Amino acid sequence: MDSQNKSLKIMVVDDSKTIRRTAETLLQREGFNVITAEDGFEALAKIANQKP
Repeated sequence: MDSQNKSLKIMVVDDSKTIRRTAETLLQREGFNVITAEDGFEALAKIANQKP
């Protein structure tokens, strides 16, 4: 795990819950802060709240 990854946020946007969870798990194992969204509308709302 790269210690620089802890400060990086990644958003995974996909309509498949399985793909979102798989990507989230793999990215978290590498130390990334992961945010997920089911679609573009949810992603935009989360971006506004998270301030990436």
